[in-house]
Amino acid sequence: MDAFDVNLPHDIDACHELILELDRERRRQAAVIAQQQETIAQQQETIAQQQAIIAQQQETIDRLQSDVDLLKRTLYGRRRERFVDDSQQGLLFDSTIVGADDDSGSGDDESDDDEPSPERRTSKGRGRRLFPELLPRKTVRHELDEHEAPEELRSDPAARRFFKKTSEQLEFTPASIHVIEHYQEVIVRDEASGETTIVSATKPPQLIDAYAGPGFWAHLTASRFADHLPYYRQEDILARHGCRIGRGTQQRWLFALALAVAPLVELMRRLALQSEVLGCDETPVKMLAGEPPGCTKTYLWSTVGDNAHPYDCFHFTPDRSRDGPDEFLAGFQGYLQSDAYTCYERIAAADDRIVPVGCWAHARRKFEEIHFSAPSVRTHTALGYFQRLYDIEDRARDSSVSQRGAKPIVTEFHQWLLEQHERELPKSKLRAAIAYMTNRWQSFACYLDHGAIPIDNNRTEAALKYAVLGRKAWLFFGNSQGGETAATFFTLTKSCNRHHVDPFAYLRDVYTRLPTTPASDLPSLLPDRWIDEHPQHRLQERADEARQRADRKRARRAQRRAPAATPR
Repeated sequence: MDAFDVNLPHDIDACHELILELDRERRRQAAVIAQQQETIAQQQETIAQQQAIIAQQQETIDRLQSDVDLLKRTLYGRRRERFVDDSQQGLLFDSTIVGADDDSGSGDDESDDDEPSPERRTSKGRGRRLFPELLPRKTVRHELDEHEAPEELRSDPAARRFFKKTSEQLEFTPASIHVIEHYQEVIVRDEASGETTIVSATKPPQLIDAYAGPGFWAHLTASRFADHLPYYRQEDILARHGCRIGRGTQQRWLFALALAVAPLVELMRRLALQSEVLGCDETPVKMLAGEPPGCTKTYLWSTVGDNAHPYDCFHFTPDRSRDGPDEFLAGFQGYLQSDAYTCYERIAAADDRIVPVGCWAHARRKFEEIHFSAPSVRTHTALGYFQRLYDIEDRARDSSVSQRGAKPIVTEFHQWLLEQHERELPKSKLRAAIAYMTNRWQSFACYLDHGAIPIDNNRTEAALKYAVLGRKAWLFFGNSQGGETAATFFTLTKSCNRHHVDPFAYLRDVYTRLPTTPASDLPSLLPDRWIDEHPQHRLQERADEARQRADRKRARRAQRRAPAATPR
């Protein structure tokens, strides 16, 4: 049979019916295909949506994992944000940018090669310690029992007996509390008229009306705000010495003392505002009393003066609004160095006498956190720029602007940041870190204009940590009066700490002399001037320790820079 022979109708009506049947079949199949295509399109759209959700979830997972890594590092890892430019890492960084220093921006000089290398400690022991001569000494004599000496030596007149010093031993006598009984001389005369004339000696004025003296107040103040002991611990310590002073009484005394020393503290704050470069920072502190009842968040602010006005001042505010800085920064004109909190930026924008200065340590920390969780060529390059700038700052710490030599590197870094900003995705953490700097570049580059401006605000953060250390012990303020009291005494004790002054001796003298000191003589009670008149109360060991630590740090940095300065 022929292959093309099919059973087809031979009349016209049957052919028409067959054609219509075939057309209906074609339409039905077309509808099925269209439905299948629509189903496929819906499935593809669903897949695309699911892929977008998966990508978003993966981004969230990566972000949360990064936050968890940083949290674990904060809780268990190292706190030091050290960046090591390891030349063995190969392609991890661009050596043309981060590599060997050149004459235009490295700041290397021959003097660094002469820096002493840090000595390696050979043993854990410190050796025999010599006790200061100013400590009182008692002599204890250990005599021989008669039966310990041979009989021939006991009866021999030629034998000599003497005591030989063999050792020294530290001993501790607990602090003593004693009562001072005040007697006023009185002259009484009975007049002929029947009246009585009474004349009594004048009692020296006291700073506040309390049944304790300046030494006791100084002890409470130093224990609370220099040693960071909560009131209840001081109550227990005093009880062990036989005199229990309730925490409520301590609070009332310190609040009254804070009001009494307010003129001296206000003088320190005014002098700090005369600084050419003023550092500013803040930290939250919980406060029990408030509306609504319960813990509310209040703030301690620190303003750190320059070397010509060496006072670390603190201020208390019930919130983080601009009202507080507007008040305690009133009258300041100069360079205000801080982080990028909008409060500081708005204050500087509203007053053209204030020039905002950025903190390179804050900016570096953002890149360092990204490099810790997801290291890359770009993060390594950025940290390399920071390292080079800090090396120059370390070598030119006491140099003028013309000797700093950092401007070419800062310009190069700025150009690199702009290029990377265009390449990064909008939600990239690295883009956010870059935008943090590029949006405020004028304030970051401002430190190049004046040699007195430091590269970062670490000095202010270090001052603020003085209060943060106490916050871990006493946890919160009881009320706003407690916050004001803390700001007052942190100003005094932290300024003492800055000048290595014994806070107890300083406060005892201030509490004694302040009632009879006129306003014109208040500058003599400033910590930096007071220690010049009382050098015996300088904590010299702390000062020497800080200087030696700084020398070792500079030596280590010089040793680290030495290979980079050697031609490859």
